[in-house]
Amino acid sequence: MSFTLGVTKELIHSLDLAKMGDAIAGMGGHLRDAVIRSKQALDSFSLPQKNEIANIVLAGLGGSAIGGDLVRSYLLSKLPTPYTVNRAYNLPEFVDEHTLVIVSSYSGSTEESLSMFDEALKRGAKIICITTGDKLAAHATEHKLPIITLPTGFQPRAALAYSFVPVLLIFEKIGFTSGESSNINNAADTLDTLAKEYGTSNLTEANHANMLAHTLLAKIPVIYSACDLFDSVNIRWRGQMQENGKHVAFGNVLPEMNHNEINGWDFPHTIQEKFQVILLRSPHDEHPQVTKRFGILHEVLMSKGVEIKEYTAQGNTILARMFSLISLADWTSYYLALLAGVDPSPVPVIMQLKSKLA
Repeated sequence: MSFTLGVTKELIHSLDLAKMGDAIAGMGGHLRDAVIRSKQALDSFSLPQKNEIANIVLAGLGGSAIGGDLVRSYLLSKLPTPYTVNRAYNLPEFVDEHTLVIVSSYSGSTEESLSMFDEALKRGAKIICITTGDKLAAHATEHKLPIITLPTGFQPRAALAYSFVPVLLIFEKIGFTSGESSNINNAADTLDTLAKEYGTSNLTEANHANMLAHTLLAKIPVIYSACDLFDSVNIRWRGQMQENGKHVAFGNVLPEMNHNEINGWDFPHTIQEKFQVILLRSPHDEHPQVTKRFGILHEVLMSKGVEIKEYTAQGNTILARMFSLISLADWTSYYLALLAGVDPSPVPVIMQLKSKLA
């Protein structure tokens, strides 16, 4: 594959006007900074006791919700209390005074999040807010509710560290987990290493993110991962392709897709060549049967003429492996935007939709 017409420093300078590449490269530092900010905030207010919480809801949308998703996946095997991420205007019926509601809105003005905040307040839930300010911060201050204040200047999806770390450290302080500062720092080190491998100082064929972006330019990505730890990583992949790359993307998880979607690759006969399947793997973390299922899925898709690329998570901790695959998604979507000739930061269709709703 020739990179003669690929991503260049000149192209980056002309298109990446809001410096999305810098934000992606800086995620390791963002994780470390988020630990400091979150701990300082958490030391300033009291949290409910573990035995006072019957269930937990993360109320948020888009880039402000994905951090909560990652916490859900990461703590799935050890969290004894039901926890859900709610992307809607209304809260689940079970929310009451025994529910911890974490309202996450980077902008502080997301209408769905504000609606859920109002409902949580009416039901007497225990509320913590995570935001940069605006209406959510004002409402929280008015009602003397805890706030973790985030740094401004990011697209919400580029502030992933700041939507993830506060939630995880809230859980830790309540007593649902422990040792997370060390785990976060380890993930940050992995991200720093991958920023050199995938980043703009390495615009070569040795850069897997760069290579994958070239492949996807004329393809529709379909991302398959294991459920449990990596379903949220899968969501991140799709979201980054769609927001950064302005590129349609789909995905599903194993074993569920083996019970339905695997049977749908036959027709229409000409459709297979339009797709690029991406398998996100972490054999160390997969159920043995899921590992077998990946092998069978690979065989089935190959027999249908579907192109497949497989990527394995890196790192010596679960959190590092999760973020290693996120790094690949972020950089790939970044290069995909540049190759398509668009700035990865703006999301004009989303903004148009919001203006019409106002």
